[in-house]
Order: sequence, then structure tokens, then C-alpha cells
Amino acid sequence: MDRSSIIKVIALMVTGFGIGIDFTGALMLVPAIENSFDADITSTQWVLNIYALFFAMTMVAGGRMGDMFGHRKMMLIGLSIFLFSSVMCFFSPSLDFLIGARALQGIGAGCVWPCTLAFGATRVSRPEHRAMIMGLILAGVTSGNVFGPLISGAAVNYGDWRLFFLANVVFSTISMLTALFLMQREKQHKKGEHIDFAGMAVLSIAVLLLLYGLDVGEDWGWTSVPLLSLVFVSATLFFLFPKVEKRVKEPLLLPQMMQNREFRITLGLNMFNVSAAFVGLLYFPQYMQKVLGWSTLQSALGLAPLTVLLAVGSIVSGTLYNDFGPKRLLFWGYLIATTGAVSVVVLPAGLGYFQILPGMAMIGLGATLTVGPSGTAAVCAVKPERAGLVGGLSFMTHLVYGAISVACATAIMYVVSLRSLAKQLASAGVNMSDADQKAINGSTLSTKSARAVMEKLSAAEGEMVKSAIAAAFDTGMNMAFVFAALSVSVGVVLAMMLNEEKLHKVEA
Repeated sequence: MDRSSIIKVIALMVTGFGIGIDFTGALMLVPAIENSFDADITSTQWVLNIYALFFAMTMVAGGRMGDMFGHRKMMLIGLSIFLFSSVMCFFSPSLDFLIGARALQGIGAGCVWPCTLAFGATRVSRPEHRAMIMGLILAGVTSGNVFGPLISGAAVNYGDWRLFFLANVVFSTISMLTALFLMQREKQHKKGEHIDFAGMAVLSIAVLLLLYGLDVGEDWGWTSVPLLSLVFVSATLFFLFPKVEKRVKEPLLLPQMMQNREFRITLGLNMFNVSAAFVGLLYFPQYMQKVLGWSTLQSALGLAPLTVLLAVGSIVSGTLYNDFGPKRLLFWGYLIATTGAVSVVVLPAGLGYFQILPGMAMIGLGATLTVGPSGTAAVCAVKPERAGLVGGLSFMTHLVYGAISVACATAIMYVVSLRSLAKQLASAGVNMSDADQKAINGSTLSTKSARAVMEKLSAAEGEMVKSAIAAAFDTGMNMAFVFAALSVSVGVVLAMMLNEEKLHKVEA
């Protein structure tokens, strides 16, 4: 590549790095955000989920609009949204405001990411350099995934979790400047493109209602009429989604693709591989902080066995795909990830960090063998001209199911840990109201509500409560990983069902 192309690739890598740090870095902030806004895990999980959902649902539209109006223009629009929303995150006066800002960040990232890939693939250099360029952009993202927790850990250790979002401001500003001065405008755009806004709206509302139902289930009552009504509306919208897709001009899911057995299987393989990784990224840092008493920065370093494997694996998985084939990679990857999730459940809490270390390593290795290959397999299952659509669709499925997995796991974790806490307090002879138990459940005891509860207790009772909270959190986390293990194990079955010969035949 010439010097100009190298500079452009570096600029695209910086853009990818900024997106990469935002996703994993925000995970480390959950306990600090809980303390800042006096919230519990069922509320703070939205900081992750709302970003993943809006990122996923915007990505296909962002790519299409890039084709229609220019990838450089959409990159600049997306980066402007991302920059503005990062400033909003920094100044957030409440948790609801922060969640709204994170949703806006997801929209910005959803515009930037597909256009970054498209620009790298079509505008930077000659076709023979395309694979290398895409690999370098991906390396920028995965490097961000590794450094994100370290940056957020340093921000919290420095005194304020909000400082993390200044990193977003810095990298999005650099990316905007490089796009302005280094990326040339496209003079030709695709004509006659259509965006499936109806399908995206139906699917987004269905997922949002489901996530909200899982959030408020414990407060409203799992069998209450309002909650059952919410779930019914969500289920109805999921049922209507394929019917809406049949009526729009260019649906997200083309009917002829859904008639392709191998494509349906590979779409499922893109979904279930995220359960253990997403649940682990959320709960491993919290375990290290809330049970082991580690700082945010120590927890970021402790998470390295998972994040480093995810980063390295995404780069080398392409070579593994060619050498071993998708069926073998996906089967063993899903099996290893399932074993990793099970290990978290069966290893005793007395092991401390070593209770989760094998699970982190195996979940990271399992994701290495499944995330990239499942996306490649999905693209191989359809016509070459549908590769871009399917690439975005597989990643969208990946993120949406990741958000659903986190919400399900969090609902399970919260209910189980609350029951466990009540049982242990009763056994210890500590009398505490249901409201007070909810205030301290899964807490670091640094929130305003938790401190008010602890002030009512004697020193001896306080120590018993701290032990009960840690044990309850571990019990709840274990049940969250039972859900993750069951979810990931579906991928083992799907991998065995995959027919490689049909997969690599061009779609009729």
C-alpha cells in the first residue's frame, strides 16, 4: 500500500478502536454507576443493553444510508452523534438520562461501523489488499475491547467513572478530523435503495418490551396482569415481524433466505455464541469487585483472560476457518464455551478468583472459535451479492440476542440472589424488611440506600450481612451462568446439524 492508503487505514483503525473501547469499557463501570445513582443491577444493566440494541438495530440502516448518500458523509454524521452523546454521558444527572445518552451512542456507532467497513473495503486501496485492510480495522476494534476495561478502570480509580466517556470524546474527535481531511467524498451512490424502517421498528419495540418486562418483573410480580400483558404484546410483535417482512420492499430477512436451511442454522449459530461471553463480561468484573473486593482497575486486569482471547481470536479465526472448516470449529467452540459456563457454576466459591478463571479462559476460547466463523458461515450460505446484507444481519442478530441474554440472566440472578439473601439473613438471626433486603441485594454497600440500611445494624450484624450479600451474589451469578450454559449448548446442537457441503454451494 502507498503512504496515503496506510494513513487512511490507521484512521479507520482509530475509529474502530473508539467503538471497541466503548462496549467493553462501559461494563466495568456498572458498580460505580450503581453507587452514583443509587440503583440496582436490574436498572444499570440498561447501560449495556440499550447501547447494544440501538447499535444492532441502526447498523443495517446505517450501511444502507451509506450506500445511498456516501459512506464518508454517514461516518461524519454517526461520529457527530457519538461525540454529542458521549458528552451527554459525561454530564448525565440521572441514570435515565445516562441510558438515553447510551441509546444515542448506539445509534451513532450503528451509523459509523458499517460505513467504516465499507470505506475500508472499497475506497482505501486495491482489491488485493482488501482482506488485510479489513483485518487491520477489526484489530483496531478488538484492541479497543482489550483496552476499554483498563481505561474505565483507570477512570474509576482516578475518582470519577464519567472520565471514561472523555475517551469517547477524544477518539471520536480524532476520527471526525481524519474523515474530514483524509477521506475523499464518493461521487457515485447506489440508486433505488430502500430501508426497512417498519421491520426495524416492530423488532426494536418487541425486544425493548421484553427487556423492560425482565427488568420490572420482580417489582411488578412475575404473574401480575401488567407484566403478562407486556410480555403478550412483545410476543405478538415478534409473531408479526415475519408478516411485516413479507410486505416491505427490501426486508431485513428476505423470504428466500429464510427458506434456506443452512442460512437459518448459521443465523442461530450467530445468536447463541454470545450468551456466555456477554454474561461473563457483565458479571465477572462485578464478582471481582463485590465478592473479592478488588478495585475497578484490578478487575479490568483480572478480566484479561477473556478480553485478550476475544481480541486475538477474532483476528486468527479466519485462518482457522479455512484450515478446519466451520462445522468442526463451531462444534468445539460451542462445546468449550458451554463447559466454561458450567465450570463457573460447579467450582466452589472458596476458590476466589480461581472459581471464574477457567470459565473466563474457556468462554474466551469458545468465542474465538464461534463468533468469526459463524458470521463467515452465514455469508457463505447465500448468494455473493447478499454478503453485505447478511454480514450486517448476522452482527445485528448477535447483538440483539446478547442484550436479551443479559436481561434474562440478570432477572434470574436478581431473583435468586434475593431469595438466597433472605434465607441467609434468617439463618443468621438478622431481622430485615423486604425493602431493605432489595436495597442491599447485589450491592457494594456504597449506595445511599445501602448505607442507610447498614446504619441500622450493629457491628456484628453488619459483618454477617456483608458475608450474606457476597454469598448471595455468588449464588445468583451461578444461576445466571446456568442460563448461559443452556443457551450456548443450543449452539452445539445447531453445529452438528450444519451441512458443510450444502453450505458452500451457491444459493439457488
